[in-house]
Amino acid sequence: MTDLIALIRAEAPEAEARRALTEPVVAAIVDGGLHRLVSPKRYGGAEMGLPEWSRTIQELSRADGSTGWTVMTTCISAALAWYLRAEGADEVFADPRAVIAGTAAPVGRGEVAPDGYVISGRWGWGSATPHSQWIIGSALTPDGPRMAVYRRSEVEIHDTWDAAGLCATGSHEFSVSDVFVPGHRAVWPATDAPGIDGPIPAFPYFGFLAVGVASVGLGIARRAVDEIEALALAKTPQHTTTRLAEQTGAQIDVALAEARLSSARAFLREELERCWELAVSGQQVPAEPRGRLRLACSHAAAEATEVTRTAFALGGGSAVFASSGLQRCLRDAAVAAQHTIVSRRLFETYAKVRFGFGPDTARF
Repeated sequence: MTDLIALIRAEAPEAEARRALTEPVVAAIVDGGLHRLVSPKRYGGAEMGLPEWSRTIQELSRADGSTGWTVMTTCISAALAWYLRAEGADEVFADPRAVIAGTAAPVGRGEVAPDGYVISGRWGWGSATPHSQWIIGSALTPDGPRMAVYRRSEVEIHDTWDAAGLCATGSHEFSVSDVFVPGHRAVWPATDAPGIDGPIPAFPYFGFLAVGVASVGLGIARRAVDEIEALALAKTPQHTTTRLAEQTGAQIDVALAEARLSSARAFLREELERCWELAVSGQQVPAEPRGRLRLACSHAAAEATEVTRTAFALGGGSAVFASSGLQRCLRDAAVAAQHTIVSRRLFETYAKVRFGFGPDTARF
């Protein structure tokens, strides 16, 4: 992992400039099987437990937010191997080097056809789709929502990802028009029985996605704290005679940032381990722990943004330049926190359930 982290850090500035991960980093991800960390072993996966996976995503995101995000999203997409029927999983995942990406939001429209669906739609946040051989675009059909898997040749990718942060994730919009998808390549993990039993299918799928997004944010925030600590030891701000690290205000801010980050990580770890233990035992995770897990994920994303903002502000004028990691951390954490899966609206949903105002746990 040490060599991989060094490569990611070295390639990050070029990736940021070109709005795409560099070829050496993509090759390292695929060669190392990072895109299938949580996939079944029969398809070249590592079947990594989600607590360990969260820590891995945090470390990769600490090296570079865009790289961590790319590994996170491709892992979640490749987890579809647990859910597809054998015929579909064999078709999509037979090649262990094949990358799958896309989006779970069911914004497409599908009509029932013999042995499958005919689907049209356009989706956003298609992270890593330019590197993929298979692409997911979910659709509403007469049979309910379906995560449909398309061949790359059936998909048009639109160069729309010119974003404030996570610039190198290639999260472009993409579309299909009247594409036939066989039934064995369409599934809805939240309700359909899995093709392969295991703890991943027992874990709430959208909670899985929320854990991934939160883990990216926490890794970025950890990098921001690293950056400000290094800068504070080297910088003497204008109109002062002492280094930033020796100034009381900066010391307090760094300590509080560390406390907030560590607390958010601990909350996520505790709730994730609780839900994972249930899934490993073969139990479906009940609403109450699912709700607390989603609360921990949204809290982690919000705290990661605040910690990076504190670090950036402490950096002063030095933080605004492209050469500073602080400005990239600020932008990356803010964009990650904008993802709907960790929306601040989840705080409201969680509180309503706790107060008994409504049973709607669909967002969990």
